[in-house]
Amino acid sequence: MRFCTRKVLWLSATVLAGGLLLAALPEKTRAEEANPCFTGQGTIKEVLDACAAFLASNPTDQDRILKAHSIRAIGLSATGNLDGAIAELDENVRLDPSQPNSFFMRAAAYEAKDDHEKALGDLDEAIRLDASRGDFYLLRGIIFNHKGDLDRALTELDQKVKLDPDSTQGYSKRAELLRQKKDYDRAAADYGEVIKRDPDAAKGYVDRGWIYVLKGDLDGAGKDFDTALKIEKVNPGALFGRGVVKSRKGKPTDGSADMAYAKQLEPDIIDEIKKLGVE
Repeated sequence: MRFCTRKVLWLSATVLAGGLLLAALPEKTRAEEANPCFTGQGTIKEVLDACAAFLASNPTDQDRILKAHSIRAIGLSATGNLDGAIAELDENVRLDPSQPNSFFMRAAAYEAKDDHEKALGDLDEAIRLDASRGDFYLLRGIIFNHKGDLDRALTELDQKVKLDPDSTQGYSKRAELLRQKKDYDRAAADYGEVIKRDPDAAKGYVDRGWIYVLKGDLDGAGKDFDTALKIEKVNPGALFGRGVVKSRKGKPTDGSADMAYAKQLEPDIIDEIKKLGVE
């Protein structure tokens, strides 16, 4: 069980954007492209240097200029240089303020720096430019969650689910908020939607298992943890959960072996479980 940091969120957002940028190139151009700035082939430094060289060559193709700045932003974020990434995106916004993805990427960078207000400002502009992108609402919901406004966060994630009903992200993030609000029935239902869409991933079963623990449904929790362990034999969250279920259904020591093994695999797992509200 691992919990995403804000920097991971920024990286995932920029990687998604980078994939969109490459896909936006015409098929012929993609096939013939040899510049590492646009192919993404090579080390991060090689890609960054290639993009810098391209931009220094005084190009006139604005689409490619925008892509080069965006790809540099992705590369810089991957090295932890969020200020540098923001500077690249500032240039994109200056060159073409009609591109919602530039505001989205910059919002994710600002959020990684804990600058909620600038992040929300950029997301507001991204949504004004294109209100059909579920990821914009997903990030805005995550930011409101970080600000402690769970009701507004839920409203944003409802929109994410509405726009992207086949994506697991919206259901999973909404379930986390519902758990915080102790609305365990709805949280379990959302994790059920995650499992329906990705039945071969252990995480959905582990997440729902802990909701069942919080509900006091130890039989349901045990089934989910067992299923997760069939998929991933050494999943720390499922092992610890199975240990908790065994201990609560029998003697306090019945789950000791599972919990000890889980702690060996992930030393901080008890702290992570406590964050879920499990006592």
